[in-house]
Amino acid sequence: MQQSNAAATAFYDHAGGGGSFNNAGPAGGDAGDAVMARWLQSAGLQHLAFPLTSTGIDQRLLPNLLMQVNVLLIAKEQSNTDASASSFIANEKEISTRENNVAKIKVVVRKRPLNKKEISRKEDDIVTVDENALTVHEPKLKVDLTAYVEKHEFCFDAVLDEHVTNDEVYRVTVEPIIPIIFQRIKATCFAYGQTGSGKTFTMQPLPLRAAQDLIRFLHQPVYHSQGFKLWLSYFEIYGGKLFDLLSDRK
Repeated sequence: MQQSNAAATAFYDHAGGGGSFNNAGPAGGDAGDAVMARWLQSAGLQHLAFPLTSTGIDQRLLPNLLMQVNVLLIAKEQSNTDASASSFIANEKEISTRENNVAKIKVVVRKRPLNKKEISRKEDDIVTVDENALTVHEPKLKVDLTAYVEKHEFCFDAVLDEHVTNDEVYRVTVEPIIPIIFQRIKATCFAYGQTGSGKTFTMQPLPLRAAQDLIRFLHQPVYHSQGFKLWLSYFEIYGGKLFDLLSDRK
C-alpha cells in the first residue's frame, strides 16, 4: 500500500511538478502522457489513456484521477496478496492432511482371558468388550459397606476380545503398515503392558508374519527393481542389558 502511494506521488511529480500537462513543454508533455498511459494501464484504466494523449488533462482533475489509480492499484495488490495467502493455506492444509494420513498412531487393545490361577481362585472377569471400547467393572464398597460396581469405559482404535487369534491380531495391527514401509516411511509396532498381560504371547508370532509379507513385497516387480534390502535384528532388553537373540544372546 505504501509502495502504491509513493509510486502515484512520484508519477504526479513527474507529470509536471503538480501542474497540468497542457502547461508542460512539448517534450515534457509527451513524457508525462506516456507515464500517465502506463499507470492507467497498470490500474485497469487504459480506456482513459487515449483522450489524455491528445487533449491533455486539467490540473484540477489530476489529483482525483491519481486517487482512482492509487485505489485500484492497492485493491490489485490486496487481491494478489489474498490469492497468495489462500494458496499457501491450501497447500498447508494439503500437507497437513497427507502427514496425518501417514503418521497416524493407531492404538489397539487386546483382552486376555482369565488364567488358571484366576480361575482356581474363582475370580470374576471384570472387563467387557464392545466394538472399539472396553469397560472395566470395578467392584467397590460404600461407607456403609454396601457393594456396588463402578464402570470405567475406554475407547481405542480397535479392541480385540479374548477369543481372537494371533492371525487376527496381525491383520488389525501389523499388516496395514507393511505397504507403508515401501513408501520409504518409518513404521513401528510395539506392545505395552504390565507383567502377565500377554505381551510376549501376542508379539511372538508377529515378526515372523511381518517378515513373510516383507519378502513377498520385495519380490513384486514394482519394488524388486528399486534395490530394496531387508535387514533384521532381534534384541531383548531386560534388567538394563541388551541381548542379541540372533547371536546366542550375546
